[in-house]
Amino acid sequence: ESSVCVCVCVCVCVLSPASPPSLACPSCSLPQMRRNSSSPGGQSDMVEAVKRHILNMLHLSSRPNLTQLVPRAALLNAIQKLHVGRVAEDGSVEIQEDGWGPGASTPPEPTSEIIIFAEPGASPDTVTFDLSQDGSGSPLVEQANVWIFLKMPKGKRLSGKVLLRLLQRHRDNGGDENEECVSEKLVDARRSGWHTLAVSRGVQTLLDAGGGSLSLRVSCPLCADASPVLALGGHTGAQDQSHRPFLMAVLRAPEEGMQRRVKRGLECDGKIRVCCKRQFYVNFKDIGWNDWIIAPSGYHANYCEGECPSHMAGFSGSALSFHSTVINHYRMRGYSPFQNMRSCCVPTRLRAMSMLYYNEEQKIIKKDIQNMIVEECGCS
Repeated sequence: ESSVCVCVCVCVCVLSPASPPSLACPSCSLPQMRRNSSSPGGQSDMVEAVKRHILNMLHLSSRPNLTQLVPRAALLNAIQKLHVGRVAEDGSVEIQEDGWGPGASTPPEPTSEIIIFAEPGASPDTVTFDLSQDGSGSPLVEQANVWIFLKMPKGKRLSGKVLLRLLQRHRDNGGDENEECVSEKLVDARRSGWHTLAVSRGVQTLLDAGGGSLSLRVSCPLCADASPVLALGGHTGAQDQSHRPFLMAVLRAPEEGMQRRVKRGLECDGKIRVCCKRQFYVNFKDIGWNDWIIAPSGYHANYCEGECPSHMAGFSGSALSFHSTVINHYRMRGYSPFQNMRSCCVPTRLRAMSMLYYNEEQKIIKKDIQNMIVEECGCS
C-alpha cells in the first residue's frame, strides 16, 4: 500500500503497516534525490521543477514568447524614473527585498554582516580567520560561509566535479591537534571560480566559547593540477590577492537572538542528518530566462530535507509546534490512529520575493510573490 499525505495545520504522512519505512515522509527521500542530482539529468529535473513553480506563481502556462523587446536603454530609464528597481553600474537591475509582508511569518530583525579575510595558517593548506569578540556577548550566527577560489591551470581542464572539504583544527585537553570536517561540497572543476562552504555551526561554537582563531585546512584530494587559492605570502601577484579566501557571516545581537537560538531551524552543512534547510540557487541566465525576467538575477529555491526522529517533533519555534507535540505524545503511546504517523521536515517560515518581468502581452510587471522562499524548516 502507498502512503497517504494528510495536511491539517501541518503536513503529516500517515503510513500503513505494510508500507516500507522509506515512504514515511516525502522530505526523507530528498537527500537521495539530491545525490541523484549529480547524475546526468538529475540537476535538470530539479531546475525544471523550479521553472514550473515560478510559472505557477506568476499564473503563466509557459514562459512568454517575446518578439519585440523594449530597447534596453528605454527599459533602464523607465525603471529609474518609476523607482521600481535600482540600476547598477553594470546595467543589471536590482530590486529591494526585505521579505516582510503578509506572507512572512515574522517581521524583519536587525542583523549585521561581517567579512573576514583569511590569514596564512601553520601549513600551506591551512587558513585562519580572526573571530575575536568585542565583549558584548555571543551573537547568534544567522549564516556563515567561507568563500574559496578554485584555480585551474592554463591549458588544462578537469572533467566533472571534485569534493572540496574544510577541516577545523583544534587542540584537545591533552594538547594533541585534531581535525573535524565542518563542511564539504561537490564543486564544478571544469573552470576556475568561487565556491562557498557553510561553516555556521563552527563559527557559532567558537563565538559561544568567547571567540578566537578559526583554523581551517582546505582539502581537495581529487583536484589534481587545480588548486584552491589560499592566503599566500606578501609576494604574490595582484590576481591571487584578489582571490584571497574570506568568511562572510550574518550575525544577530545576543539580546534579540538568545530566545531564538534553540528554536531556530538548522542549515544543512554536509554533516547534519536531521531536518534542515538546503540552499539551492537557480541563476536565470543559466537557464535562459534572463530575457523575460528583468530582476532579480536568480531564485533561491531552498527546500527542506532530513530526518525527524520522535524527539524532534515540534522542534521549530513555529505555530506548528504545539500541534506536533500533542500528536507526537499520543503517537509515542501507541494510540490509534496516531501510532503510524511520522513527522515530516517541512517549511516553517517563508518570505516574499519581488519580481520584475515581461508577461505574455510583453508588458513589464512588478509583482511581490508571497511565501516564495523557504527561510526555516522544522519537524511537523
